[in-house]
Formats: sequence, structure tokens, C-alpha cells
Amino acid sequence: MLSRENNDLITQTGPGTPGGDLLRRYWQPVALSAELKNDVPLAVRVMSEDLVLFRGEGGKPALVGRRCPHRQVDLSYGRVEDGGLRCLYHGWLMDGAGRCLDQPGEPEGSTYKDRIKHKAYPCREMGGLVLAYMGPGAPPRLPQLPFLMAPPERSFTTKIHHDCNYVQANEGNIDPQHLSYLHRFLNAAQSVDPRVNSLLVRDTAPRLEVEETPYGFRLFAARSVDDETTYIRMSNFIMPNNSSFDGTPLVDPRSGKSRENLGYQHHWHVPIDDVSHWKYTIVYAHEIPVDLNWVQKRVFDDVTPDYRLKRDASNHYLQDREEMKTQSFAGMGQSFWAHDKFAVEAQGAIIDRSEEHLGTTDKPVMLMRRQMLAAIDAIKAGRDPQFVEREGQENALADMMVMSKVMPAKTEPASDWWRPYRPKTGPLRSID
Repeated sequence: MLSRENNDLITQTGPGTPGGDLLRRYWQPVALSAELKNDVPLAVRVMSEDLVLFRGEGGKPALVGRRCPHRQVDLSYGRVEDGGLRCLYHGWLMDGAGRCLDQPGEPEGSTYKDRIKHKAYPCREMGGLVLAYMGPGAPPRLPQLPFLMAPPERSFTTKIHHDCNYVQANEGNIDPQHLSYLHRFLNAAQSVDPRVNSLLVRDTAPRLEVEETPYGFRLFAARSVDDETTYIRMSNFIMPNNSSFDGTPLVDPRSGKSRENLGYQHHWHVPIDDVSHWKYTIVYAHEIPVDLNWVQKRVFDDVTPDYRLKRDASNHYLQDREEMKTQSFAGMGQSFWAHDKFAVEAQGAIIDRSEEHLGTTDKPVMLMRRQMLAAIDAIKAGRDPQFVEREGQENALADMMVMSKVMPAKTEPASDWWRPYRPKTGPLRSID
């Protein structure tokens, strides 16, 4: 249970709110690279701010306020030219740093344009994402996430729209117990990965342990397989709105090419406003190329061109009661994305956490909330929040690993059992 006051602190993300100040201290995705064309501005809404993305000098992404500083016309209709974005109404030209480069209607020699300062945020592009820093002062170091540094063929990046607050969706990522029910297939052949489905269904009450880290925490979920073995899944919460976990197979499990721990899945939840958000989803491979034919056609086949799901509240997520009898527990098809979207949206636009009754398996959710509240307190005290890294500091993510393995029953989940099994990682480029 969380007080209504603290619930507001972590769920409200608009400008000037404590939760918004927290998210703005980190680099955040604001679009997919694939969405941003060379000569077409892209209207975006991020944490209740209306902005526009465009490719400026050298094709580099730029993020500025949506309304022209002259007469407030929407710049997403503007022309990308001369290294900036030109308003259609009177021709004012704004660059990616918020400077006005040209005011055609002003007298020759006028310095008025030099006194205009438009809202603008620094951007970087990597890993199929356009990232922006929307906070005060100098941006922190970019997060050293492997998929941001890997060659393009080793990751697949997309996003899915959600009609709910971002926090409750991120809480689902660190809730391993729900895997045994929400994503259960009664007919294992219907599941994306029959082997994993059987392991999750065999023990529906996993033993959970958490280990705090500089980036957030590791989460260990141990399920009994038999008297001699246990299935352990290690996932991660990464401050303040990320999670990495063993998820979508990188290649078709039925192809004979799949094996455990080839890579992992990463979710990055970014508010549009307080009652909707984008879930940026990255499928990352340590060494091999991601099988795009499998991932796109089998795993993400129900994502529409505008990054929505065909199943939503308006059609009751196409729930099929007959399917519930013989195929899936939820009766909502094979897509985990649809299952998760249903579960987090069905909690309401913003959960009233003062009405919850948390149980034993909610330990990770409780820790995540405590870390977020502590980070808000750090900002109020004038300190960097957890996992804001500056140049010269150690890379906290160097020790971040996602792992799933059947181990001897005596294995302590929150121990170093996983270190000898760390997969090799192919070449990564540096983030400067």
C-alpha cells in the first residue's frame, strides 16, 4: 500500500512535478529512429510537453517546442530547411538549439532574432531510438545499455501504446509471479516457447529475492522443477523506468537454433502524459543477429503501423471464452503484449495504491517504489538521483545481467551462481 500523496509523487510527470523532475534527470526515448524522416517533422508529446522532432544539420535529430515562438503556430507542419525548421505562417526559422536563425518580416540588420530563445532539448540517436535529455543543467552520461552500442542486426526496437500511467506497466516487468497465470497456455503448443511455459506453470509460487545495485536492483525468481533442480530467472529494474528480463525468444524455439541466454528483452516506459505512455520494447542479442522474420512476423504480428495493438479495451481485448477452456488462461491469444496491456490498463488510468493489499510476491514492486521516492528526495536535497552517471564514474551497468537457468535445487538464488554462465558479448561501440 502506498499513500495517496506518495502515489502522486511517482505517477505525476508533467513539468514542475517531483515525479516529472525525476524522469527529466535521465535520457529518455522520445521516438523510434524509424519514425523520423529526413524532411518530415514529427509531433511528439512527452511527459505532458508538446514538442516536435526533426532532422537538422547533418540529419541529426533535434527536439524543440511545438509552438512557434512568434504566433504559436504548430511547427510540426513546418518545412525542414537551412539546418532548421521553418514555420509556415511567417517563415521564422528555428534550429535544434532553440535559436531563431531567420525572421523574414523584420528589417534588414535587425537583431531581434538573436533575442529569441525557443524551448529545445539535446538529442542523441542510437539503438533504433531517438533519446532526449529534458532536465536542468548539463546532461548526464548516456546509459551504457548494451543494445544502444550493439550493431543494428543484434537488436530489434519497437514501441506499443498504453492507455495508463507508466508506473503500473513497469511494475508488471518486476512481477514474476504473474507469468504463471496471465501468460499461461493450457496447450503448450500454443505458446511462443513451450519449454519455458511448462517451467512457469509447474511452480506458480516462485521464491523471490532482490539484491539492490547502483542501477536499481536484481530480481531472482526461483521455481521448483523437481526434488533435485530449480528454475531461476534473474531480471533487473533499472532506474527510473526501465526493466531487462528474459522474454521473447530471439529465434524460433522450434527451429533447433534457439538456446537459453542468447540475449534478453528490455522495456523502457515513457509517459506521454499521466494517463498514457509508450512502452519502448527492445529485443537484444549478445552475439548473433536477431531473427527479424521470427520476431516481426510471429512475436509482433499484432502491432499496427501506428504502434497500437489490435486488442484493446474498446473490443474487450478480443477475449475468447472458448479459447480459455483449451488453449490459454487469459483467452487473449498468443501475444504477451496484449496480455500485459490488458492487465495494466484494467487497473485503471492511474492505480489508487492506497487501496492495494500487497502480498509476498510484491516485494520487488515495493522496493521499486521506495527507490523512486528516495530518488525524488535526493533531487529535493540537491543531489543526483540513483543511476544518474557523470563522466569518469564507473559504469554501473557493467555488472547487469539477465539470466535464466535450471540449477541444482540447493542453489541460493541471490548468489553468484550466474557469473560462470555469463554469455559472451559481441563487439560494442563506445558511447561518447
